[in-house]
Amino acid sequence: MAELAGFNVNHGFTEAVVRGLRTGFLEPEDYRRLATSDSLEDLRSALEETDYGNFLQDEPSPLLVSTISKKCYEKLADEFRYVKAQTVEPLTTFLDFIAREKMIDNIVVLIQGALNNKAPKDLEDKIHPIGAFDKAAMNMIMSDSFDPQGGFDDIYRIFLQDTPIGPYFEEFLADKNPDKEDPQKGLDKRGILSKQDLEIMKGLLKKAWLEDFHKFVLSLGGTTSEVMGDILKTEADFRVLLVTLNALNTHLSTGSEGALKERNDLWPSFGYLYPEGQKALGVAFNESTVRDSLSHPAKYLQLFDQVKSYYGAEAEQAAKGNQSMEDLIYAENVKMYEMAFEQQYHFGIFYAWVKLREQEIRNIRWIANMIILQTKDHIDDTIVPIFQPRL
Repeated sequence: MAELAGFNVNHGFTEAVVRGLRTGFLEPEDYRRLATSDSLEDLRSALEETDYGNFLQDEPSPLLVSTISKKCYEKLADEFRYVKAQTVEPLTTFLDFIAREKMIDNIVVLIQGALNNKAPKDLEDKIHPIGAFDKAAMNMIMSDSFDPQGGFDDIYRIFLQDTPIGPYFEEFLADKNPDKEDPQKGLDKRGILSKQDLEIMKGLLKKAWLEDFHKFVLSLGGTTSEVMGDILKTEADFRVLLVTLNALNTHLSTGSEGALKERNDLWPSFGYLYPEGQKALGVAFNESTVRDSLSHPAKYLQLFDQVKSYYGAEAEQAAKGNQSMEDLIYAENVKMYEMAFEQQYHFGIFYAWVKLREQEIRNIRWIANMIILQTKDHIDDTIVPIFQPRL
């Protein structure tokens, strides 16, 4: 009872705000209107009748899918910043952890741009606004005069020294640098990053973030530890499954000890699969050995059986309507995040709200792409409805 009273005093208002924002998710009738749009201009008009309102009114024609997606994320970021402005600790730090994941995505985008000699200004549409750095840093790297080649060290300094994910990146660099006492001594940053697969680097940074976030929510105790602990353990398992399946038919699944270790190093060191399930999967290198390793929890084997044709088929066959594990995980995550709203007095709804809104933005972007490609008959097969009415 004391936990509930203390929660209401410190966090009751912000929880009420997020529960109010829940009412703004698109409903089945909204999706029907969006799906009947014949152009992006029609889509703009249909969105005006939803909680998104006239957020696109100042955008010139012809409207682009990237513009719609960018404005949706900006709306989410505005709401996120408003909610965060009302918080006190430890909720403030909890929301910081949510933003850190987006920072990792942004850093990878900027590094990729620097390595390809693209100005950060040209990558602005790909920057997640929730994970934006401080205003001064963003203004500097997004300026027209910024040189991506000469400014590489500036990008490195910003994300290594001036962001809360610096420790994750230092850990990554320390593993790549033999001088363990001084990870930055004699470090050729461009050389390491240009040779390292950025997706591998991103996976290692996300792993470090997820493990850090999990430790933090467990330290909070109470209902937050219970709800968020379950969410993050499930997400850790999903990350193991995705890494394993995406590595099939690549150099990471050759069966050699070194290749498997490189793949397995991307797995978080917690979750329902940890440690026994991960130990079994650790030696799996093809479709059949992966299936043989998935016996517990049973739902993961059921998920794999639904998508095994995708991973067992050639690339051109996989495109013929077969679902990937990622497609199923989107749907499974939506169910999990929706359930977070069934309990009260915990921080899990803040995380669930952001994740559900991001899925809704993916839905809108997918619908917009279907309109452009004139394949609207596939819309219902593509989107993942959120908070569907329960019969």
